[in-house]
Amino acid sequence: MQIAQLRAQLDRIIAPPPVAANAVPTGFRELDEALGGGLPRGRLIELIGPLGAGTATLVRALVGAALTRGQGVACIDASRTLDPADWASLDGAFLRVVRPRDPARGAWCADVLLRSGAFMLVVLDSAPPLTRQVALRLVGLARDRDAAFVVVGDGSVSQVGGAVRLEVRRRWGGGGQRRPSELTVLRGGLRTTIEVPSVIYHPRRLCAHPEVPDRRGVAGGR
Repeated sequence: MQIAQLRAQLDRIIAPPPVAANAVPTGFRELDEALGGGLPRGRLIELIGPLGAGTATLVRALVGAALTRGQGVACIDASRTLDPADWASLDGAFLRVVRPRDPARGAWCADVLLRSGAFMLVVLDSAPPLTRQVALRLVGLARDRDAAFVVVGDGSVSQVGGAVRLEVRRRWGGGGQRRPSELTVLRGGLRTTIEVPSVIYHPRRLCAHPEVPDRRGVAGGR
């Protein structure tokens, strides 16, 4: 009897965190726990961090986790800087990537995609900061369609109440070695800091300026 109880306790300890009915699992156990089961649907989720901190890597992981569950995902590459090579291996049957000609049209694209109700996760990446009015309208659409809405930026945050904020910060160890990125989750007045794997050592964003060549990987000999 004692052995059975110990096994039951062990199962509860190593089992994946419970997923709330209105959450989209991220694929990272610690992040899911900090978020209460995953990305909340019907709320604004802000993923912010400076260039090179790992926001593109984290977005790629979040999208991949949703696709493995057969959930529809739409990603708006407003600045047209995400490296297509990193997305080619994802399940195209459930993924749509939109690259508007004008970054300012990113919010309009998010409106159309959320309004369609075809996607469980909609990501607006590197668009100009949303006004409060636009942000509230998009959150309302996400709530009506029961979708998770993630906005990725370099530091600007909205003033929308109830928003969940994920702040990514890169860290370096001795000898310039890159350590796992630090992710701070601000949710419901609570602050939780966790580590997320940092497996990409070269920038995964292309140069957005039309007259400057893309020099990704030159320093690394690629």
